[in-house]
Amino acid sequence: MESYDERKDVYRGLIAAVGGGVLTALDVLMAPDVIDHNPMPGQNPGVAGFKQWASAVRSSFPDLRGTVETVLADGDLVAGHVIWRGTQHGSFLGVPPSGRRVDIRAFHVVRLSGGRIVEWWGTADLLGALEQLGARVVPPD
Repeated sequence: MESYDERKDVYRGLIAAVGGGVLTALDVLMAPDVIDHNPMPGQNPGVAGFKQWASAVRSSFPDLRGTVETVLADGDLVAGHVIWRGTQHGSFLGVPPSGRRVDIRAFHVVRLSGGRIVEWWGTADLLGALEQLGARVVPPD
């Protein structure tokens, strides 16, 4: 098993790869059949699906960068708190491009095996992101 710091570095590497738009790095950091427990609608399985998600987010926020605020490792699990920052230049969750900057807090848990991420759980403050973009969230009738 990787050391505590090596496990945290895999997670940090993934955040840096997505933030830098270096999606080929995901082939090294993630198992080809990684399980994403919170996929976006229509997302393909495995690392190809994770790249699909990352590409979609980067098309909305081309300057997206992630700052790892906290990262903890226990056994084969790593937990992280990230703040994604970027400027909206593409449609995001139905909101047309606004040119506004957002800070989106996200929390992740990943399971590693053989030095690669094999499972991914993630949640982000999408309501907060929509509010920062000036979107109005209206409850259904």
